[in-house]
Amino acid sequence: MYQASGVHPAAFAAETALLERSQGFVCTVLKPADIRAGALGSQHVVVFMGGSGTAQGRALGDEGKVAVKEFVQGGGGYVGVCAGAYLACQGTDEFHKLRLVAARNLTGDSWQRGIAGLECEAEGQRPFKLFYANGPIFTPAPTEGLAPYVSLASYIGEIYNLSKGTGPGEMPGTPAIIASAHGAGRVLLFSPNPVLGGAGVVRTEMMLDGLRWAAMRGPVPAELAFSDVFPS
Repeated sequence: MYQASGVHPAAFAAETALLERSQGFVCTVLKPADIRAGALGSQHVVVFMGGSGTAQGRALGDEGKVAVKEFVQGGGGYVGVCAGAYLACQGTDEFHKLRLVAARNLTGDSWQRGIAGLECEAEGQRPFKLFYANGPIFTPAPTEGLAPYVSLASYIGEIYNLSKGTGPGEMPGTPAIIASAHGAGRVLLFSPNPVLGGAGVVRTEMMLDGLRWAAMRGPVPAELAFSDVFPS
């Protein structure tokens, strides 16, 4: 678990509490200096939670960002939630992106939509809700050396804030969860947050399943299905 400026305390607390009470997981908290010193070498998955992706990347610094990318390229897993998903996408240097995945935010610098439980859908599943709090609206960003991402679940519902530059019709049908390979590693990105939001939207089993999937080396096929990643 990454802990630094830009990591929201509530998101960090919910995730660490989940891992500490879940059998089969060992949660190690790493700060930017730890990552720069090579501490990821003994881990299976690195987790970046919500908050500010720009602040998280800035705290990592160039050396830390290289360390995360090399960890994933070498077979480590990356799970990014909300801000952690923004961090993994493509973008300009001023936003301190890791650029692990061939995706970007559909509306660029306009990201303020609001907070709500939003209905999502996935093939073979009943519609379900997840907690959304200004997460990215994934859209392809073709990038040399990176395979296209795979959409695992999509938004049915939407939320937007016209005064902040986001509008109607932008969210429905876009991915809520995507997966991608990066080198020998696996990347899993959640636009919503499966460990926050209370009754009806908290889906901790999705986070645990996602961590298990990200921890396993192997290809990420274009036909990857929701149930392949989230069997629970």
